[in-house]
Amino acid sequence: MAANQSVKATESDVSTIVPFPVARRLTAIRTAAAELEDLHGAEALQFWRRRCRALADELFACGCSEDEVRRQVMDFQGEVQAELQHRHLSRVSQGVMSQ
Repeated sequence: MAANQSVKATESDVSTIVPFPVARRLTAIRTAAAELEDLHGAEALQFWRRRCRALADELFACGCSEDEVRRQVMDFQGEVQAELQHRHLSRVSQGVMSQ
């Protein structure tokens, strides 16, 4: 290669940022579930909306499409719900809660 050869970046050379799938962010999932366990009614709903909006904003800032953001947020919601169920069943099996 000649030392004087110039390199031009093209659109195809630009990297795309792919965020770590939110459904795999265990700390975020467990933290949200723990917060939701202590909240009820309107307070829980407000927390949940703020958390999902913040997640969507983060994904949009990374350049994700609206469809991708929607899918990621729905996946996150499903994982938090599964974590809440897991926590509940764990407490029941340990006899912490009456059935």
